[in-house]
Amino acid sequence: MHPKSVLDVIGHTPLVKLGRLAENVQANCFLKLEYVNPSGSLKDRIALKMIQEAEEKGHLKPGYTILESSTGNTGIALSFVGSLKGYKVIIYETTPGKIGVEKRKIMRDYGAEVHSLPPEELERMREKSVAGAEVERPGRLKCLELERAHPTFWWARQFSNPANVLAHHETGKEILEQTKGKVDVFVASVGTGGTLKGVAEALKEVNPKVRIVGIQPASSKIFMVPGQPYPRSETDGGIIAEMLSTENLIDEVVRVSDEEAVNMTHQLWREGFFAGVSSGANVLVALREGKKSAGANIVTVLPDSADRYFTEEHYVT
Repeated sequence: MHPKSVLDVIGHTPLVKLGRLAENVQANCFLKLEYVNPSGSLKDRIALKMIQEAEEKGHLKPGYTILESSTGNTGIALSFVGSLKGYKVIIYETTPGKIGVEKRKIMRDYGAEVHSLPPEELERMREKSVAGAEVERPGRLKCLELERAHPTFWWARQFSNPANVLAHHETGKEILEQTKGKVDVFVASVGTGGTLKGVAEALKEVNPKVRIVGIQPASSKIFMVPGQPYPRSETDGGIIAEMLSTENLIDEVVRVSDEEAVNMTHQLWREGFFAGVSSGANVLVALREGKKSAGANIVTVLPDSADRYFTEEHYVT
């Protein structure tokens, strides 16, 4: 049976075992290819879920405008899903330097109105990775201001929207189905926390002993530590704060540098995986986990496509 809409093909992405890159690892490393989603990233899952939930609850109605602050992928996904559903979409894009060139173009091509709010110039940053949870704050403040001023504006709030996590319960269920329930370790970049928390909840419901490892860019100013508080406000914290405070959910959060992530991404390309730089960070840590656990099944996600990193290659969450 053919899908009725391109929205019907979001999710159900393939899980592929890593080959040559994992030759020296005694574990099985599996990669979930999220870049094959229609707009090129796993954020299609959360855009659709957030919009559907808002429509069902009456928060989003015909003629309304969707707002979001994004380093790019959620902005692209909301532009894609929102425009297809007939909404106007306004995105505040928040990456330094020229990192967001491709992402801004893709968003505009989907019909979104895009405003760039770049943080400090990349040249001034010693560590050139970009922590989305931190650099999105100026855009969130703009979204909050606009939502308060316009009754027909709806801010998606990816950083705190429960639908973000719910969408990735489905990702976790897909992983369980594809591995026949045999997952020992799951690894993912934190970003807004939706992927890590959603998949972790789904996996740990079946097997509480699954090890969950989050990754944050080395440039992050706030070190995420399970069991320790994370700043929380109307424009901060959200899913990350809840995730870190939930007992026995996240086992560890590690940091990866821009250079490490980019180098591993180049190796992935030579393996045939057309993935973005956060994928490099994820695979790097997955391989490290694999070296600790002979015979284990290690799963990670390749969050987005390489086509949004042609101008500048950097680890952006």
